[in-house]
Amino acid sequence: MGNQSICKKDGLRIVDLAAEAYERDRKLTEKIDAILLSRHLGFPIMIMCFALLFAASFTLGKPVSTWLGSQLDQLALAFDNSSLGHKLPELVLGLISNGILRGIGSALAFFPQMLLFYTFYTLVTDTGYANRIAYLMHRPMSKINMDGASFAPLILGYSCNISAIVGARNIPNRTDRLLVMLVSTFTPCSARLGVIIYIAAAFFSPGMATLVMSGLIVLSWLVSALVSYLVKLRYPGRKNEAAMPDLPLYHLPTALKVLKSAVYRTLDFLNRIKNVVVISSVVAWFLSTFPAGSGFESSYAAIIGKCLEPVGRLAGLNWELIVALLFGFFAKETTLSTLGVLYHASEGLGNLGSILVHNISPLTGLAFLIIYMLYIPCVATVTTILKESDSRLFTGLSVIFSLSVAFTLGVVVYHTGQLLLMMSR
Repeated sequence: MGNQSICKKDGLRIVDLAAEAYERDRKLTEKIDAILLSRHLGFPIMIMCFALLFAASFTLGKPVSTWLGSQLDQLALAFDNSSLGHKLPELVLGLISNGILRGIGSALAFFPQMLLFYTFYTLVTDTGYANRIAYLMHRPMSKINMDGASFAPLILGYSCNISAIVGARNIPNRTDRLLVMLVSTFTPCSARLGVIIYIAAAFFSPGMATLVMSGLIVLSWLVSALVSYLVKLRYPGRKNEAAMPDLPLYHLPTALKVLKSAVYRTLDFLNRIKNVVVISSVVAWFLSTFPAGSGFESSYAAIIGKCLEPVGRLAGLNWELIVALLFGFFAKETTLSTLGVLYHASEGLGNLGSILVHNISPLTGLAFLIIYMLYIPCVATVTTILKESDSRLFTGLSVIFSLSVAFTLGVVVYHTGQLLLMMSR
């Protein structure tokens, strides 16, 4: 009887302590939300969080990716100069060095950015801040019939489109998840932005290049908003799905838990895309190498580009630009190097900008930038869409749709520009 009384008192004490802890956490949550959800500070703080993520991606992720790539280059060079490399036929050596090792390097290049993304992803979800982001963006996103939870993944796309697609997991409605995957392809990732900045700087003065870059970013927003609005008109979803998101109490996860989750998810991601990335690199090597001894300008890649040139001419694109877009599908970073090879630029692309200006009109350059910004993302992103959507039909339609939108806008801008030039003469 005495033991039962003690157990009862202990149970009541535990309940009281739990109630006190909950009340303490509730009051702390209210104080934090008074700042994070305030009318004047909520949006600036949210933007600052994303800005810090991008800054970390560019200042930490990019150098690590570059270092990993250089190590693979050194490994490929060492293999070329090894006794085994000297014994292998030239084509086999090229396959291993430029195809397989390059493919592994492309997969590893995603590691630092995805690790940073998953660290951020775990923090905002486990602490409860992801719900606050959805709360803040609920009303603005509802203007285009989207859920507030769709905002964060779309913004993450500026770091990497894969981040946007993976981040869509938090969206409860499948239609909204698929929609985010679809429109995220219109968001220029860091690799695409780098190429766009380089080409814009080559064709336009600093002031005009700034306007062009700003216009391109706004165009991507408008395209994403218009597509979202039109799709949601056709598939509106249930009304209760538009309810304001629940706001749980804040929770501070341990650093070890965040790190473990980020590493596990990053390795799982790399494991799922590694085969496709390596295979696509081998395909790119094959298209640029064969027929053997023909040179890049007579390769299968060039033949494909020349076959597509009549269609590309509708947007002012020659076969060289078409091949650059083709190789950009395998990895966006290869666009400049492909143009450098096709236009015989010096090593390091030192004079590529001036060569492009002499061979391509500014109007064609602008049409190319629009198509490049909006057309299909890299093969790793398409693979991630397939994995996350679990639908080959949706993945195929997303590729066709983004290609159609990009090329249509490129054609419209090119011919509108030609018309304006004719009227100004």
